[in-house]
Amino acid sequence: MTKSVHGNNPTKGIWLRFLVLIPIALTMFFVSRAYIQSKCATYDAWTPVNMKGNYSNLSIKDVTCDPAGVVEPVSIHPGANGAACVTFKALSDGEAMVRLGNAQVGAEDEVWWYFRVTQGAIIEGGVNFSGWESIHACICIFLGVCAVLFGSVVVRLWRASWYGYEMVAAGGGFVFSAFECAFFTILFVRGSFLEFADIAYEITNMASWFVNITFLPMGVLALLVSISNIWLIRHEGMRPVNLLGIAVSVLYAAVMFVWFHWWSVGVDLPISFEALHFVDSILAAGITFGECLLLSTIVCAWLASRHVPHHGVNYLVVLGCGIRPDGTPSPLLAGRVDRAFAFDKDRTGAGDAPATFVPSGGQGPDEVMSEAQSMHDYLVRKGVDSSRVVLEGKSSTTRENMVFSREVIEDHAGASADELSIAFSTTNYHVFRGYVCAHKAGMVAEGMASKTKAYFWPNAFLREFAGLLVTQWKGILQTFLIIALVYAVAEYILFLS
Repeated sequence: MTKSVHGNNPTKGIWLRFLVLIPIALTMFFVSRAYIQSKCATYDAWTPVNMKGNYSNLSIKDVTCDPAGVVEPVSIHPGANGAACVTFKALSDGEAMVRLGNAQVGAEDEVWWYFRVTQGAIIEGGVNFSGWESIHACICIFLGVCAVLFGSVVVRLWRASWYGYEMVAAGGGFVFSAFECAFFTILFVRGSFLEFADIAYEITNMASWFVNITFLPMGVLALLVSISNIWLIRHEGMRPVNLLGIAVSVLYAAVMFVWFHWWSVGVDLPISFEALHFVDSILAAGITFGECLLLSTIVCAWLASRHVPHHGVNYLVVLGCGIRPDGTPSPLLAGRVDRAFAFDKDRTGAGDAPATFVPSGGQGPDEVMSEAQSMHDYLVRKGVDSSRVVLEGKSSTTRENMVFSREVIEDHAGASADELSIAFSTTNYHVFRGYVCAHKAGMVAEGMASKTKAYFWPNAFLREFAGLLVTQWKGILQTFLIIALVYAVAEYILFLS
């Protein structure tokens, strides 16, 4: 894995690569339009599946056009389960009602179509036309390109050891784009669509498919998170932050209950079917959006916890987290110091210069000394020379850890932090938070993780997810509004007729 260049933020300009979607979309538009125009002088109209009769037994003479001269039937082909496909050819611009049926079919099973011919193109019901399969292919390609672009952002940030909300956003986009690309590609290969309205309908139901497919695994995840919270409370006590997993699980269950029962409630509301369907789609899109970001947060936090710097460092920050009444580090804090000590020992054994330790943490109201001083004494007892330890004893939050540590490092080194190689040590569930705070402090640093109890993990993932929602709400809202606009356009096309 390559290391990011200090002072060079790898997120700068990283989203510019998505501008390639503009020429791709324009190219697909014109190619698809040309293909449609070459096909739309004819049109294949499908009958519904008939449980009583068999449309495939009918012939062209059973097709009546009113008025004549706008379209004419060319052939009729049998389909599955008694359905049939009638091929029409455009004769002249205009409008016509077409009936398929005879005495054997019965009036109640007659099929009616409304056709409009414009500039030699047949349009059925104001929506459907020939050549629409090119649009389906373009959707698959476009979603595939989106998945590749989002994936390339994730890979670039991963290689640069830049774990943060940008990676989460890209990961969420990759999950959704890849899922939808696979979904529409499978439908394309299977030939599941018979007309353009089918595509518009499935676009409005993309999120619904995602929610349905992920309902079971997400439900299991919510259950496991709740169990881990109970375990956490038993070991660490009842605190609001320790209830985060249970709270999110209850919220998820409530949202899913509303979504699954929306139609049964909505039918009693004074709104149209189209409005009901649109609200259902937006609810599903919101759930999908949240699930993708949550899954991406989990993966990114896990990747951050697995990272190990592959080189020596000039300064090694150790993030504080509380000390014992006698001033010695708590087991959690001792684990962070031990991880930093072991890393420095490994790198010096490989020939790298020894690092300068920067214990970071202030003194709480119930603590006999600062966390920084406690870590300093612990390092000295482990054999580290006191001259290799520089204290940062003012911070009380992770953000302050990074801000004040940068100031201490630059004062000690007499150089900008951008010119130095810096790493930090913290507990595995806290590494992602450390990266985020380091970036906000304007410091490029690589994290390393010490181990802790498994029940800390789920709550930590959710805390990072909550932090994402709080700090990035503007970008999240803007993205969701764009998604809602896409759904609104698809709904308009679907119900245009």
